[in-house]
Amino acid sequence: MQTRVIILVENTACAPNLRGEYGFAALIEQAGKKILFDTGSGDALIHNSRTKGIDLSDLDALVISHGHFDHTGGLRSLIDQYNVPVIYAHSRLFNPRPFPLANGTYKEIGCAFSKRDIEAKNIPLVEADNFQEIWPGIFLSGEIPRLTEYEDAGGNFKIEINGQLFDDEILDDLALIIKLSKGLVIISGCAHAGMINIINNAMEKTGVSKIIAFIGGTHLFAASESRIEKTAADLKKMDIDKIVLCHCTGFYAAARLYNELGMKIIKGDAGMVLNFGGAI
Repeated sequence: MQTRVIILVENTACAPNLRGEYGFAALIEQAGKKILFDTGSGDALIHNSRTKGIDLSDLDALVISHGHFDHTGGLRSLIDQYNVPVIYAHSRLFNPRPFPLANGTYKEIGCAFSKRDIEAKNIPLVEADNFQEIWPGIFLSGEIPRLTEYEDAGGNFKIEINGQLFDDEILDDLALIIKLSKGLVIISGCAHAGMINIINNAMEKTGVSKIIAFIGGTHLFAASESRIEKTAADLKKMDIDKIVLCHCTGFYAAARLYNELGMKIIKGDAGMVLNFGGAI
């Protein structure tokens, strides 16, 4: 049985007819199931899927990694044009996320659609606050414990809860985990929980220590040299074959990780197709 992961939205594209867009989205195909993970920030999801001849009309589920615009911005176009049978997301998905700017004002960077948009389409919304198996061998991490001393959310993020503003650790950050016979494939939106925390949590929850691939954003673009060094050191200790860096990783962090881990590091692009063999 083949598992296929297709990156549909990424900051850069691998072909001139595809569209790069700030954000991330990936389609997971396995055993007749099609799961869309995130939607990017605009119209690249629809454009790129059609350009590659990928049909989004028969999705089995949409998973939203966290409530930021660059992962939720393509949803309105998606649900206007295609049937989405169910959405999995954290209960904090719709909380306002005002981001503080240097001039003392705020810019809203939260979810690009409302709960009313979902209700108007009669789409079931399933809370994904906790670890759960949504299909045989396909799991959602739920909230990921922040256990490393050097990883943080990656910025001065804020969240509004019951009308009050708080520092946002982005607890809604979740990953999708595919358990295959040869190991795990982990897909991350931005890794606000920390790349190492996400991998360690996936290994603990599934009981599998072999990582076939980590795919997605790592939010290291503004990370300190110390954090990048410690991330690389911990990755070297893991049995991991492939790390596909996307979206919010940043050029410097990607270059540093490549220098440390060599050909395990791959630059993700919109249009990239990754195939993995081996059933559970």
